[in-house]
Amino acid sequence: MAYKLDVEDLLARTPLFRDLSAPQLARIAQAGRQIRLSKHRFAFRRGEQPNGVYIVAVGNIKLAIPSADGHEKVLEFFAPGDAFGEVVMLLEQPYMVDAQALEDTLLIWVDKREIYAVIEENPAFSRHLLEKLAHRWHALVEDIEAANLQSAAQRLVGFLLSQPRNGDSTRFPFSKSIIASKLGLSPETLSRLLNQFSREGLISVHGRVVVIHQPDAFSIQRFAA
Repeated sequence: MAYKLDVEDLLARTPLFRDLSAPQLARIAQAGRQIRLSKHRFAFRRGEQPNGVYIVAVGNIKLAIPSADGHEKVLEFFAPGDAFGEVVMLLEQPYMVDAQALEDTLLIWVDKREIYAVIEENPAFSRHLLEKLAHRWHALVEDIEAANLQSAAQRLVGFLLSQPRNGDSTRFPFSKSIIASKLGLSPETLSRLLNQFSREGLISVHGRVVVIHQPDAFSIQRFAA
């Protein structure tokens, strides 16, 4: 994967580092190490010790809890410009998840010692880390709410409505099996629901592309259990 990267520019566009001073940004960029992962390779595995922060430059990463039988529960996705790993780094506890590349991916890794140095120097950076923790907690509560209080149909509708839309069309950003795991559904349930929505004339599905024909009727409330 050949790619010439301006690390300092990437960090400047990453929300976590947006309030760093120019010298701090340059220092972090200089300390950053590029990591290239081919599809399906791991940035880290459950049980390993965290030692820094990762920033996605190219590609996509998923965080998932693995199980002994080979299955997994997908928790989050990270796209270019996203940082991950900082929360567990602060806790200094082993990773509870795997971080796996969904395609050929380029990451920037920054040693935790550099991050701690910036925390001591820049209160605004510390606030961003606290905001990230708060957002993660809020997202976790939303996932728990959806898994326990929403029907399978509501979870799928909510996900599709949350994706970027081009006119009446949206798309699954990753394979349907990965999305099913994120939503706490089996792949069979996901397919059944898509077929049901299609039969009702609400949507049509073309590979990963989903066309919403009745946006007013395609709502979470319609599918309340």
